Formats: sequence, C-alpha cells, structure tokens
Amino acid sequence: MATTVSLRGKTRVKRVIVGKPIRRITQSSGSVGALADVNIEGLVNGAVLVYNESTERWEATAELNQQEVNGGQY
Repeated sequence: MATTVSLRGKTRVKRVIVGKPIRRITQSSGSVGALADVNIEGLVNGAVLVYNESTERWEATAELNQQEVNGGQY
C-alpha cells in the first residue's frame, strides 16, 4: 500500500508499506537432503544438485553432461 499526496500537479509518494515486518529470524536445523524431491546419494566434495526430469528429483552429481552454458556476446 502506498500513500500518495498531490501538490501543484506533482505526485509525491509519502509512504510505501510492503508486507509485515519480520521481528525475529530463527536458525533452522534442517537439511537439503531431508526435502522430498532431493536425492543426495551421490554427494561428494564439489557436487551440485541437478534436476533429473525422468525421476522428477534433484540429484547430487559431480558430472555435468547435459548442461549448456551461454556466455553471451562481447
């Protein structure tokens, strides 16, 4: 919600309120591996989570076989 005021044809935003302020954040002791759609069986140092469309799960792997990287044009 925004409160606006018009003065001599110019609109000025006086206040913008977005959502409710967070008072306290607590630390979670959860694990990514505890999520239902994540498989961390192949977890090794340097592994990343890659989505497997056939199993519909995220899987830990150190091999990137089907990724396409586009570095843009310079």
